[in-house]
Amino acid sequence: MPAISVIIPVYKVERYLDACIASVAGQTFADLEILLVDDGSPDACPALCDAWAQKDPRIRVIHRQNGGLSAARNTGIEAAAGRFLAFVDADDLLEPDTLRRAYEAQAVTGADLVIFNLRYVDETNTPLPTPDFSQFRDEVLTPDEVWQRYFSLAEQRIYYVVAWNKLYRAELFRTLRFRSGKRYEDQFLLPGLLAQCRTVACLGWPGYRYVQRGGSIMAQGSSRNYLDRSEFLLEWCGYFAAKGDVLRAEGLLNDAICNLSEKHRFTLSTPAQRRRYRAACRGCAAAYAALARRTGQASMRLRAALLRLGLPVYLKFLHSRQ
Repeated sequence: MPAISVIIPVYKVERYLDACIASVAGQTFADLEILLVDDGSPDACPALCDAWAQKDPRIRVIHRQNGGLSAARNTGIEAAAGRFLAFVDADDLLEPDTLRRAYEAQAVTGADLVIFNLRYVDETNTPLPTPDFSQFRDEVLTPDEVWQRYFSLAEQRIYYVVAWNKLYRAELFRTLRFRSGKRYEDQFLLPGLLAQCRTVACLGWPGYRYVQRGGSIMAQGSSRNYLDRSEFLLEWCGYFAAKGDVLRAEGLLNDAICNLSEKHRFTLSTPAQRRRYRAACRGCAAAYAALARRTGQASMRLRAALLRLGLPVYLKFLHSRQ
């Protein structure tokens, strides 16, 4: 059994793939298996993956029909044999000592999850000055403390939420999977992930090079333009309500409502998209009703009732209170 399974989803990244795999295969920590999940890539990537497997016995290639990033990661999770898992996006790079440092931090702290720092670089691998992640230091946190750090940050909160700057106990994924068909799949995963952790070891050392390129998923505009954002905010609202943090839950719910009120941002050109938008609006009403039942607050019952009448009615109510 390898110590660490490194899962690399591969799709339309032939320009970057060799450098990525080389950065993983060249780690100073060698007790690895490297799973290259070819997600039906239509370019030279499948052949490049197979060539790497011929060169390094630690590399396994899984060719699958295209299903998206989450589905490819899930395929890797199900095939992984390691005691720990790590994810690397195929257009990014690891520093040579990253996995050794993460593995040793886990051994010292016993943490269920290790987070290592990151650095933004351009397509020539030149470090970018912003965002600046130099504020992060080595520390061991509880899940509640991770959430506190997350909500206290702006651009740097990516440190806590993304999938690829982490070393995970494999047991965390016994039932947990990335949400297929969703953008911001990391945000959908985070509550269920942290709920299983006792402690999280955080490292200030920047072990991940996050390459900024024009065609990447994360370069495709503001998260507020996609219904996925409102949907994960609603799920987070339910998570914090169940934990008894009503104030945080209501704040997340109001953020979802605010996002949905910017209806012009969304592409609602098909019946399916319009149904999804309406379902999110109904979800806001249901979330306020659940908070009202939990707290007994009449103001929350009123908000739930107004949201059931429709988002425009609720927005008029808010405007009248200004």
